Amino acid sequence: MIVQSKQESDGTVVLTVVVESMDRSNATEFREVAAQAIGASTGPVVVDCTRLEFLDSSGLGALLHAQKLLPEERRPIRLIGVGSKVLTLLELMQVHRIFALEPRR
Repeated sequence: MIVQSKQESDGTVVLTVVVESMDRSNATEFREVAAQAIGASTGPVVVDCTRLEFLDSSGLGALLHAQKLLPEERRPIRLIGVGSKVLTLLELMQVHRIFALEPRR
């Protein structure tokens, strides 16, 4: 299991990444879980990246796919607990502005 999904009482969907690496070996699972959770809710989406240390192009694609599934009024996805390596990748790929980012402390 790569991600755990829960819905808060206010309708917010929280997707918690429970692995250190989101890559081509597991990005499809993230896409599937995210799509199901997003489709079953009407609130904003938060992805907890606290444990995530590595993200390749497939993992980034999975995050972008989840963002595209959201109607405009529910955007952007909030990425919380973003580590420095993942943050650097998002900035290098120039997609850091697409998400609401909260770096790890």
